[in-house]
Amino acid sequence: MENSFYNKIKNTFYLLILLLIMSCQDDYSEIGTSVINEQPVNIENQIYPVRTYNKQILPFQSNILPSYLLGHYNDPNFGNTTVHFLGQLTPSNFSPTFGDNTVLDSVVLTIPYFSNNDGESFSIDSLYGNGPIKLSIFKNNFFLRNFNPGTDLDESQRYYSNGAMSSSETLNFNELEGQLLYSNDEFTPDNEAINLITRDEDGEILTSETINPSLRVKLEENLPESFWETLIFDKEGEDELSSANNFYDYFRGLYFKVDSVLSSEGTGSLFQMNFGSSDAHLKIYYTYETTSVTTEETTERQGVYELRFGGNKTALFENNFNPNILQSINNANELDGDNQLFLKGGQGSMAIIELFDNDENGNTFEDYMSDFREIYNEGEENEERIIKRFINEAYLEFYVDDSALLPDSDIPNRIYIYDLENDVPLIDYLQDPTINPISSDSKFFHLVPLEVEIDDNGNEYKKYKVRLTEHINSLIANDLTNLKLGLVVSSNVGASNSQKLLNYDEIVKGIPAGSILSPKGVVLHGSNSIDPVRRVKLNIYYSQPNN
Repeated sequence: MENSFYNKIKNTFYLLILLLIMSCQDDYSEIGTSVINEQPVNIENQIYPVRTYNKQILPFQSNILPSYLLGHYNDPNFGNTTVHFLGQLTPSNFSPTFGDNTVLDSVVLTIPYFSNNDGESFSIDSLYGNGPIKLSIFKNNFFLRNFNPGTDLDESQRYYSNGAMSSSETLNFNELEGQLLYSNDEFTPDNEAINLITRDEDGEILTSETINPSLRVKLEENLPESFWETLIFDKEGEDELSSANNFYDYFRGLYFKVDSVLSSEGTGSLFQMNFGSSDAHLKIYYTYETTSVTTEETTERQGVYELRFGGNKTALFENNFNPNILQSINNANELDGDNQLFLKGGQGSMAIIELFDNDENGNTFEDYMSDFREIYNEGEENEERIIKRFINEAYLEFYVDDSALLPDSDIPNRIYIYDLENDVPLIDYLQDPTINPISSDSKFFHLVPLEVEIDDNGNEYKKYKVRLTEHINSLIANDLTNLKLGLVVSSNVGASNSQKLLNYDEIVKGIPAGSILSPKGVVLHGSNSIDPVRRVKLNIYYSQPNN
């Protein structure tokens, strides 16, 4: 599961990381009193206003992802999410020879889950929910082209989360559901490793291979007679099997369709599939005969024709929002900020952050910057910028609004912040070296995982902390524009590559892959929260010489 690492050794590991990083900070990073250039200084704190408001995530590019979700997940707070998958298959060899008197033995599809092994047992990573889903696998009849014919250059074709290929073209959904190859009305992913068996010369059953937890099913039941023989074996020597492009046009891949199980009281199951693994394949096993040229002896042998998910792949999202939450998102107060922030992964919702918002006294961003610097001869060749205050630490804290969530809600462990204008991570992200060597999780100093704060009365409050020290330093020292920032949930903050939106948006250019791969949601106190203590604020600790 997404939080398994933290449940075991989070506190110890995180403490060690913080001690290591804090020990490497400059002298002026200690809270209290210090010395800068032999001058005594005080470490002081000031809070600056921030404006935060909601925004719905619009359809985004859903191909070329680091991994793909599949399944259905019902979030009791936000609504349900369903993700289907569509992908091409590529033969491992072209122009094959299948031999004489070829007989089909079996057709087996194997796709590994992302899983962990603690030495005793496996657990599926990034599994959301624990209930069954209806899973159907079809032979796709829609051609997934490589290039976009609507562009002058050879631009790769983009596929989007709502099934669009451009603002004026969509997939033909009727063609996605060709021949039904597999169906299970109550499918659930299995944590167990899979033992493949064989028999020795004495007929004893042996384990020939053990593979990690995977979706492994046979695609040979209830099909038209000689379906696979006609589809593959009869094309020996023909153009259809001679190249990847010819094969893509002939056998256009598989469509994994997911439906909720209406009778189930559970949450369904949504999970990440490792289609990029070398163990993700469709194997057609067969028996054939070969005759020796010298002895004219006929021998029966085993063969396998292997197909991998090496072509175009895309995910199709369906998000059915809780109507009340969707209304709040669509009525976002961009002028004054929102009371609550609704973060939901996938084709969900996010928050917009504007640092150094105007305060009730009319102070603006430039006024705040003058607290930290003075500029002489502005705009001239001899312009001089004097830094008056040195920043120790700058951070935002986002408190979870438990009153808006059901008890025991499964909220995300990480959130991610990024530069919306340039669609890139912040400098604090790039300079944060922290990483968990056991998993892909990282960036603990910049993006502090979900933690619990206990006040003087013993009340517990869950919160996320985001350090922006270097980002604020850049604004002060380099006179940069105070750009809008985006805040999203993330299943893996290391997956920061951004997926472009289908249609132009004035504020948001793209969505980080780590947010696309998480269906979880959380409600946070916004900058206009009715709880003034939990409102989003920019905290800055700074050092200033005592002159």
